[in-house]
Amino acid sequence: MRSPTIAIYFVQKCLQNLPAQPELQHKLLEKNHISPSLLYKPNARVPGENYANLSRDTMQSMGDEIMGFGSQAQKLGCWATMTELAASAPNLGEALKRLTRFYRLIPWGLSTKLEIHGDMTNISLTPSVANAQLDPYLYESFLFYIHRTANWLIGRQIPLHRVDFNFSEMPQAAEYWNLFLTKNIHYQQPRAQIQFSASLLEQNIHISPQALNKFLAHVNFAMITQSYTSKSWYYKVGASLEAKLEDKPSFADIANDLNLHPHTLRSYLREEGFQYQDIKDRVRCDSAIFHLSHTGCSVEETAALIGFSEASAFIRSFKKWTGAKPMEYKKQR
Repeated sequence: MRSPTIAIYFVQKCLQNLPAQPELQHKLLEKNHISPSLLYKPNARVPGENYANLSRDTMQSMGDEIMGFGSQAQKLGCWATMTELAASAPNLGEALKRLTRFYRLIPWGLSTKLEIHGDMTNISLTPSVANAQLDPYLYESFLFYIHRTANWLIGRQIPLHRVDFNFSEMPQAAEYWNLFLTKNIHYQQPRAQIQFSASLLEQNIHISPQALNKFLAHVNFAMITQSYTSKSWYYKVGASLEAKLEDKPSFADIANDLNLHPHTLRSYLREEGFQYQDIKDRVRCDSAIFHLSHTGCSVEETAALIGFSEASAFIRSFKKWTGAKPMEYKKQR
């Protein structure tokens, strides 16, 4: 599937700790082709590549890999050093031990811990100082990076049994479904953590120097665009739909592509917590943003490419999805 789009919430977080530097904020947005007007539209989305570049540039501008969200700045190069240590481990279990041990040595506000309980493994984050109030972004982003790095180390997606957050449900909660590839997410828990099968800890690691260098060349982009052969019906339906948007396929057409009866496919999606219309809207939205932002297509051309007969209907739907007009994405170019 095409690179995903990212909720404007995460763009806002990139800039949150630069409030006294409006010129730098504007420069970073302009460099990465993100219209400032989108910051004030809570449903807006941006291309994943643009967000990845923005987060990288913000970290470099601040000299802090956690962009001011920790109790102390995290020097540039910490993640690369940890990744090199983890990539040289013989298996995933040892790699994650190294990761959690490494980040316990850095005074950044959180303590990382790896635990095994029966057939489940937990990787948790807790404040280094009891009752310290840290921004939810620090928890959600770091757990995301740990999960995606673990996937990369063994070359496959690690299905998460559950994700726990130690804060209340946020307006962008639905975004976590895509970030962690699960709907089994819980809030107001004693600690933030991800949980998965302990059997995966035995998976061997074989990372070549070339693969390591490629991963570290742009970690943020590698994380966001990561994809592996997946058993997720959400992913399969989205990929099938994206390949033929212009032909306006019906749900029955998609089911036929997947060699399933429509009732069976709906049941599979329901088990994962998704409805077909949700997937269709997201695929159309992501595809529209791609065509508007990257290919130079007009609004009318974009409407046709994603299956709309009339540009006016596309514009209405696009505003419903993002809160913005299609032309605001054209201006990013």
